[in-house]
Amino acid sequence: MSVFFNGRLLVTPTVESAIYDQGLATAFPGRANNILCILGTSEGGIPKEAMYFDSPVTARRALIGGNLIRAVEMAFNPCSEVGSPGRVAVIRVEAAVQASLSLKDSASASVIDLKSANYGAFTNGIKVTMESASLVGKRVTVQYDNQYYTKDNLSRTPFTIRYSGAQTTATAQVTATGVVLAAPANTSSPVTLSFANYRSVRELCDAINAQPGFSSVAQIPSSGVQGVLDGMAATSCKTVDLPIKADLQVIIDWFNTSARDLVTATRSSGALNPPANLLGSYLTGGSNGPAPTNQDWQDAFDSLQEQDVQWVVPLSASAGIWAMADAHVQFMSGPGKSERRAFVGGDVITTSMSAAISTTKDNALAINSDRTALVFPPPIVYDANDQLTAIPAYYLAAQIAGGFASINFGNTMTNKVMKIPGTDPIVANPYDSDALISAGVTCVRKTKSGYKVAKAVSTWMSNANYNRVEISTGVALDYVARTVREALEVFVGRKASPITLHEAITTTDSVLRELARPEPVGVGVIVGDDTSPAFRGITAEIQGDILRVWFECSPVIPINFVLVGIYAKAYSGTASAVTTNG
Repeated sequence: MSVFFNGRLLVTPTVESAIYDQGLATAFPGRANNILCILGTSEGGIPKEAMYFDSPVTARRALIGGNLIRAVEMAFNPCSEVGSPGRVAVIRVEAAVQASLSLKDSASASVIDLKSANYGAFTNGIKVTMESASLVGKRVTVQYDNQYYTKDNLSRTPFTIRYSGAQTTATAQVTATGVVLAAPANTSSPVTLSFANYRSVRELCDAINAQPGFSSVAQIPSSGVQGVLDGMAATSCKTVDLPIKADLQVIIDWFNTSARDLVTATRSSGALNPPANLLGSYLTGGSNGPAPTNQDWQDAFDSLQEQDVQWVVPLSASAGIWAMADAHVQFMSGPGKSERRAFVGGDVITTSMSAAISTTKDNALAINSDRTALVFPPPIVYDANDQLTAIPAYYLAAQIAGGFASINFGNTMTNKVMKIPGTDPIVANPYDSDALISAGVTCVRKTKSGYKVAKAVSTWMSNANYNRVEISTGVALDYVARTVREALEVFVGRKASPITLHEAITTTDSVLRELARPEPVGVGVIVGDDTSPAFRGITAEIQGDILRVWFECSPVIPINFVLVGIYAKAYSGTASAVTTNG
């Protein structure tokens, strides 16, 4: 008889083995990303594309200036109690344009098209110098302010050609499409070796060596040939090693490697010669673009759909942009299967305190979302002249979001002291903070310890469910849902069987156990004890091609109130006089 084992029908008697590694699957498959993405305008950076930074230093080099870099710096320095985010992403909203420069050969034909690596008006300050080299080829310098790259003796010889045959003359020519060999030089039937037939210098040299009297030595055998070699008029190669050059390509390669932080280079169509000398020419055409439109913002949010981020902050005081942000996080937390939350903030305050609070409460009610928080009031920071000045509240939103991106899921920024010199206006009276919190506003109030987040809440007003109102509790449940979902993805395509049911329950149990492991060894996003466990009631059910898994769990809820009961009791006691005989 035969047996079916490990996907094969075994007929011949044998010993076979199979490894079932389901038990080695990580019980904690969540990617544990905790990344903030800030959307706004800047003087540098690629438009509508996510850029990730591990420190404000690298962000400053790319973004140059504008509101994005200020928000990034605040996000990286939110609060001494929580540290700093590991990474911060940004998306530049406006349609900025690169600067460019066309390098030409001695016949004024374009040979290299240069574009700035970055985008914006500042890229017009990039200068390119092309000089004769000290030995061979070119010396090229690319400079922006104090940043510059230079290289001397840029020249490349992929191979040489020699003719040692009986003819008294012989020439070699390089065209855009191939190498032409002629012996004698005026022959009516030269040999043309088309680049399209050869993948490398080695193959081309082999073809040359196959021609009577011709020989070729490959110096860079693996180099390509089509669109790589310089052009060359018919030149004598009789009894001499004629160098075949690729000086144009070596200059392009240097631009795209050593100088890639400033420029990128492409070979102009039909270019065959290296560029002529050029004395300090600047790139032109770089622009920051017009002020971003609503469509620009929408394009930026659409681009963000492809990224795995958990916190989103648009640097805008527009209620329309807030609505876009909320629509984005709602979609991504549902069909997008990438849960995330937004923080938004208004502009600087020019009205009275009462009017500002009233407007903010109205704005929060208009948002009314469990995934979007409205931050108030605007912070005060030091400007370039070391003077205190108020800036829009969306910067404080970025800073608070940076705090959330610095802590484990399930923790909150409530009662954390923000690193700001002050706010304008100052929320100090509990009456004001009570009104703001009750209206779904995440406010920062002045205390004797500093400027603290009074309570990190969403703008949700429909009910008082902790996962809807408390940002940290909602994030904890998001993390549970995402981690369990990713762990169960492996069951798509499995056989529907009782064994599959058991494996689904086991997998879910393993994941939940890890999620319940307390800090610092775990994330502790669900909590419990023997009496009230962190999770229970895992159930799996198969109906047709549908596997359903459900369970009960207890996400962490932050302590917002500490109530102390003091039982006072009146003292009672007796005393008696003490006499002493003299």
